[in-house]
Amino acid sequence: MARGERRESLNLRVPPELKRQVEEFADAAGISINAAACILLAEGLRAERRRTR
Repeated sequence: MARGERRESLNLRVPPELKRQVEEFADAAGISINAAACILLAEGLRAERRRTR
């Protein structure tokens, strides 16, 4: 997401193990947990679109 771009909030309740995995990804990438969650969600959605085509 580009700076200054309009943002919305998405509050998710996730299992502790999933949160831990997102945190690990964020740490490895040197980004925030929020940014990591956005990246992983977007990748998952792209994969799902490819799968259903």
